[in-house]
Amino acid sequence: MTENTIVDARRSLLIGADDPIPAGARFVEARFTAPERIWTTTVEGALRASLDNGVLAGPRSREHGVFPLPDSARLAATLADAEIEIDTPVVVYAATPEDAKAAARAWFVLRDAGVHDVRLLDGGADAWRVRQSAESARGENVATSESADTVGIAPVPRAIDATDTAEIGHTGVLLDARPASAHAKGHIPGAVSAPGEELFVDGRLRAASELEDWAGELGVSRDTPVGAYCGGGVAAAGTVFALATIGIEAPLYVGSWSQYSADPDNPVEA
Repeated sequence: MTENTIVDARRSLLIGADDPIPAGARFVEARFTAPERIWTTTVEGALRASLDNGVLAGPRSREHGVFPLPDSARLAATLADAEIEIDTPVVVYAATPEDAKAAARAWFVLRDAGVHDVRLLDGGADAWRVRQSAESARGENVATSESADTVGIAPVPRAIDATDTAEIGHTGVLLDARPASAHAKGHIPGAVSAPGEELFVDGRLRAASELEDWAGELGVSRDTPVGAYCGGGVAAAGTVFALATIGIEAPLYVGSWSQYSADPDNPVEA
């Protein structure tokens, strides 16, 4: 993959400080959790998406883990109410810097639901406020553009189950996005520790060159099967997103450790 292609992959997924907002975009504000009654979105009209309001996850269970994918019919109805169709450009932003991985989870959920053009606003709500302030000072509206021709360059995210995840642990590079301390206590055989907290700094994704170095140190390449999991499929969504911005496909084990460890027949390595 050429350097230009990597740049295009990042641009197709991440909106930086100087990048225009796609024309006609709908916004999604992502949080890990928040009471609906006190949730006021930064962007007026943004869809509220959290792990406990049915948008980013379904009900937890021993069989499916703590944060399974949301019910498809309920999600479809929610997206329809928010005027989000499969060809609607969507901009996801984190409500706070700490919600960056929740925003990545929203990206994954929307792409899994078939929405073609979903991008993260780098820096989240704070970046939006800075953008608005700068535009206001110039007496302009927030700049928009038609959807970029880079859409479709980055890998399409996909979900995998415990069996496929275990196979990657044997044949490729399986990334455990939990904290290193959790990995040390027990992990899926063959998995390597790759804490998801290392990928975002103050709510912003690390530079492409830094992500390339990080991936290389873990043995990740474009010629090797790669997968990611965490505790419940949220931190690892950030891992999948980060890898996609440098053109590397890494499917997400949504059930993650919460599902895997609930089955006593699954082998554990420590």
